[in-house]
Amino acid sequence: MTRDYAVLEEVKATPQEILNCSYSKWYPVFKEHTASSMIIPLPQEFIHYLSSESIHLPEPPRDVQGTIEEISEEDSESDSDDDDDEWETELRVDPTKEFPMINEFITKALDKYTYVTPKLNWSAPKDASWIMIDNTLKCRNTNDIYLLLKSSDHITHDLDHPFDESSEIENPPVEYELVLRKWKEINPSLEFRVFVRNGVIVGKSQRDLNYYDFLKNLIEEEKINDIINEFINYEVIPKFNNRSFIIDIYVPRPYKKIRIIDINAFTRVTDSILYTWPELINDQEDNIRLITETNIGRFRTKAYSESQVPLDVVNASADPGALAELAKEWQINERKD
Repeated sequence: MTRDYAVLEEVKATPQEILNCSYSKWYPVFKEHTASSMIIPLPQEFIHYLSSESIHLPEPPRDVQGTIEEISEEDSESDSDDDDDEWETELRVDPTKEFPMINEFITKALDKYTYVTPKLNWSAPKDASWIMIDNTLKCRNTNDIYLLLKSSDHITHDLDHPFDESSEIENPPVEYELVLRKWKEINPSLEFRVFVRNGVIVGKSQRDLNYYDFLKNLIEEEKINDIINEFINYEVIPKFNNRSFIIDIYVPRPYKKIRIIDINAFTRVTDSILYTWPELINDQEDNIRLITETNIGRFRTKAYSESQVPLDVVNASADPGALAELAKEWQINERKD
């Protein structure tokens, strides 16, 4: 008896296709369709700062509170004496001394936009939003930006593994950039991910994995599916250098215009959400896939929750034996302490 198995087809992109998805490559082309942004080329000193394990922040401004780190410092002041304060001041390392121009550009962006959301060439630090007081990427000061970037695995991936899904062995150097986008409130129920392969839309998915009972009727009444198709087919595909890509968009009220959130290479690094990769490779679907009452249970998990616990817990969670061994090690360490 023989059994047929589906072959897991590789989904690779050329280094140039990956570079084409860098923010500075597509932003000038689609500037009218996305948030106003400041793009800052990064010197090696700043990249080294982001790659280092320790988190050093400049002295937080006393008139603005944004991060958990700042609030915890203020709470602890009442419990510490003057000697402790002097000792902490001596230990504080101001990272801006190594790259003063970057700090100056960040200050200018905050002066211009008031609030910004940061990202590097490809990724935003969404997985670190839990560290912010409002659980968003809304940055009010330089420390918010530094803390998000330093706490994000997504940013680390940009720095260390930008070409993991490349089709070539030799990859070009990357000119890294810090992107500061004007902060805008977004209704997550109206975010969608569109998959384009070889110049054709092969899938569209709700991006936020929560069930919205009004969404299906809204899409039908406002003909949002048709609006997305028209925008991608006539505004994006003819102008973007890649024939295959994944684009995140937002359709705000009154549902007549599309805002681009991000563009990524057509690779498995980007979440296929409500699709499987074999479906995206072999099929073509016109409708928008949604979270429904019947499939809501599959996706009832907090986004990026794996970034909020130690990595060894995440790695052991799939193996009950490994998890038990990890718990045993913790008990031994507690006795030693």
